[in-house]
Amino acid sequence: MRWARRFTRGRTAGAAVATLATAAALLGGLLACQGPEKPRAREEVRVLHYNLCGAAAACPWNAGGSGPGTSVERVVSEASAFRPDVITLNEVCETQYRALLEQLERAGRPMHGTYASSQDNVPNCGPTGAFGTAVLSRGPITSEEPDYRPFAHTGNETYTNGGRTVPVRRGILCAPTHISRKPLLACTAHTYARAPEQLREIRDRLAEDSVPGDMAVLLAGDLNLQPNEPALGYLYAHPTGAGDRPSGRFREGDETDRAWFSQGSTGGVVCTGSEPERCRNGEPTADDRKIDYAFADTRHFTGGHGDAEMYEESDHAMLTAVFTLAPGS
Repeated sequence: MRWARRFTRGRTAGAAVATLATAAALLGGLLACQGPEKPRAREEVRVLHYNLCGAAAACPWNAGGSGPGTSVERVVSEASAFRPDVITLNEVCETQYRALLEQLERAGRPMHGTYASSQDNVPNCGPTGAFGTAVLSRGPITSEEPDYRPFAHTGNETYTNGGRTVPVRRGILCAPTHISRKPLLACTAHTYARAPEQLREIRDRLAEDSVPGDMAVLLAGDLNLQPNEPALGYLYAHPTGAGDRPSGRFREGDETDRAWFSQGSTGGVVCTGSEPERCRNGEPTADDRKIDYAFADTRHFTGGHGDAEMYEESDHAMLTAVFTLAPGS
């Protein structure tokens, strides 16, 4: 409530003092009725991750397209409802990525983006055949060139299509951006199950001494490994409980979902003893396996929660995660 002091000409000083005293008493009573000021809600960062299955034979309705009934349309629909700050995508044609940016703009959810191709011989992906990963941010992306670092460990992976065999150049794609005036590095990777050392490379790329101290880090992607596998210890900041020693600095969006603490069938860890708050487990994202993840660094985020939802357009679940920025972060 706004208070104004008004003085009428000819009033005595005593009358003015009495008026001020009355106003102060009223203000004190009003504040007492209101109680202490409520603390401001902590800022949240919303992440949407999806392996589009954009051009694979397993999803013929996509076939590199971006119209009705495709994974691109699904992302636009869910982004309009969930309002993510960051979107990460795997198995997406470059043509689909560019169509997605246009459709988000038309839907009133404009985002900035960066794209990297892991191979260029996918016929469904148009003239260039470019097929890979993307990061989109609600805030501007401060680097003009994609920050894409191919993995040194490739597992000798190749891809044959259209009569041509090419090496697959998987890597980690990052976008330096800002969310709520906070510097943020948003990254994605689509790793190869036969090259688990790629997760060590991700850890090293996102280590505390590799990223500015004031910059928060998010990583989401299809890692093709399940939570109980040793290589995930490069990312998780807590152990499986089976004697391993994780070296990561991340919390995962679905690791607090108690509904899955006793479910080992998804490749997760069974966490039933001593009532832990976090468990390397979560909802399945591909058949009965959890292989898609959304991570936030423990230096700048204090908690989070996630969800996985299957849609008919892809053979992977769409992940949504909400992380809470640490106070003063």
